Amino acid sequence: MKVEEILYEDLCEFEEVFVNESDEILSEAAVRQWKRQGQKMVKKYRCLSGAKKNRLVTKPGDCATRKDPRKVRLGRKIMRTKKGVIARKSKVSKRKSISKILSKLNARLMGKTAPK
Repeated sequence: MKVEEILYEDLCEFEEVFVNESDEILSEAAVRQWKRQGQKMVKKYRCLSGAKKNRLVTKPGDCATRKDPRKVRLGRKIMRTKKGVIARKSKVSKRKSISKILSKLNARLMGKTAPK
C-alpha cells in the first residue's frame, strides 16, 4: 500500500467499534489508528474506555481485557530506570518521515485535519 493512496483516499472521519472479547456489542469504543512497526505501517485500534484506555491494541475486543499486575509493575520499573534512553530514542524516531506520515494519518482519522 503506497503512502499517497492512504493519504488521499476517502477515509471516514471517525470509525467506532463496539465489541468485547466474544464480539458482543458494548458501550465502550475503539478508534482505528495507525502504528509504526519498523518501517511498516500497521492498523491498530485505540481503546477509548476500559482498563486499556488510550492504548493501541490489535483487536477491539482486547480493550475489555484486564491488565496483568506483574507486567504493569515490571513496565513501571523499566520506565523509571531507562527514561533517559527512551527519551533520546523517541526523539530520533519522531524525526523520521514515517512517523510524521502516521501522525498526519491518525489526525485525519480523528477528524482533526481536513483533507486537501
